[in-house]
Amino acid sequence: MSATHSNSLVLVWQVAQFEARHLNAAALGPTHLLLGLCKIVDLDLPALVSNTAPDRDMVLEECLREIRKLRTVFRTAQVDPMLLRRNLRRSQPERRFQLDESERLRRTPEAKRVFADAEHFAELTVGVVYPVHLLYACLLAEDEHCDATFTSLGIDKKRLLTVAKRQVGLPALDAATGSKPPRARWN
Repeated sequence: MSATHSNSLVLVWQVAQFEARHLNAAALGPTHLLLGLCKIVDLDLPALVSNTAPDRDMVLEECLREIRKLRTVFRTAQVDPMLLRRNLRRSQPERRFQLDESERLRRTPEAKRVFADAEHFAELTVGVVYPVHLLYACLLAEDEHCDATFTSLGIDKKRLLTVAKRQVGLPALDAATGSKPPRARWN
């Protein structure tokens, strides 16, 4: 079974591409995906969905619902997405050359792995990849720039991971042992 990409995920992907272009990146990396996830929670979603789209109401409802889940993750983990986004931009390597707007921005192998992980998580739950799946996959990816930014901002990455995992709907692990919670025993 192959997971499908939701409209809200496509929107996050477009915002991530914008972020990568803004930073003059040669390719779309996991940090750009995280930037897109942090930016999307501050955008006016009704303004982004075309008024002439035949399925506008359905697309808008899904985007609002799924972006609300991202906001909930950030709020519960006590992370300010705007502050995180601004610091992540500063942590990126120096700007390179500028690409033409018409030139397609390709994903790095790391970004492809993050997307594959998000698709895998979606297959384990609902079969549709939503932004929260991508957030969880981004947080699991090893990225020294992101980790340094989390540390400098005092963000508890473990807490953020736990909250994102809960929102994704994966089974929780017991924090003390790192294993699944014990099963109830019958007398």
